[in-house]
Amino acid sequence: MIKKIILAISITLVISCKKTNTNTKIAELEKIIEKEKIRSSTKERQNERLKNTIENLRDKITENKETKENRNSIIAESIDILTDKKIMIQNLFNSFDLDNSDASRGIATSYFLQSYDGFSDFDTKNEYYSYITSKIDRSPENLKKIFTPQVKKNIYKLFKNNKIYKNSGAEALLKASLIIYNDTGQDAYISREIYSLASQDNYNEVEDYISSTIDDSILKELKTILKYENYSNYEKVTELTTEDRLTYLYTFWARRYNEGNAAYVYELLKEFHNNVTTEQPGPEELDVDELNLENLAN
Repeated sequence: MIKKIILAISITLVISCKKTNTNTKIAELEKIIEKEKIRSSTKERQNERLKNTIENLRDKITENKETKENRNSIIAESIDILTDKKIMIQNLFNSFDLDNSDASRGIATSYFLQSYDGFSDFDTKNEYYSYITSKIDRSPENLKKIFTPQVKKNIYKLFKNNKIYKNSGAEALLKASLIIYNDTGQDAYISREIYSLASQDNYNEVEDYISSTIDDSILKELKTILKYENYSNYEKVTELTTEDRLTYLYTFWARRYNEGNAAYVYELLKEFHNNVTTEQPGPEELDVDELNLENLAN
């Protein structure tokens, strides 16, 4: 009897051990399977990312190819405007749309004058023209090479024998500009202060600085010229204020001072104004060499 009991216990222990070992094996296998599932899932995600990367690269190659072809096409189509100064001038003039926009608005929206400084890409001809314009060497020496007597004549012709110079406000804008240069355009300290503020887009501070620095009589004269009723004959559709135009002109000269070409640009603008102005100068405004001997005798 005792032997039977011992045998039964032994068999039970053996079965129990086998069961325990089996459970352990099963648990280990389950862990291995779980790890393999994780690895498989990770590889699937990696493969998916790799697939997406390859697709993106293919798209990028196609996009770059299309962009290159587009830019080559733009450059090819732009050869005339870049090699013929007369066409270039006409295109620049057209970009201001002075038949419909007042001068300050035309300057603000001209695609030729949009800021592309720091960019090396373009997608349209207008952006290309703007990019090229932004890269022009603005030194007095180079500007003199650009503005040849013939170029100047072509520019004057666009404004002569019509009312666009006065009606668009270009005349008032230029008159005010010449006054500003004669008053403070050669002042290094004021020019640097305005340029510093404008470079940080602190135009409200530029306006405050101008108000607190410039002589009141000068500001009054400038604001009278730039007041919309005096400035342009067009119906007012722009949100730009008298102060906006005034601030623009002061920052314009600050930029010219920073570029080192303010004196030359002043002479260029003064010559332009004298050639296309619609105003008739009084006797005291005429140069002596413009008066003939008969007038002098009288």
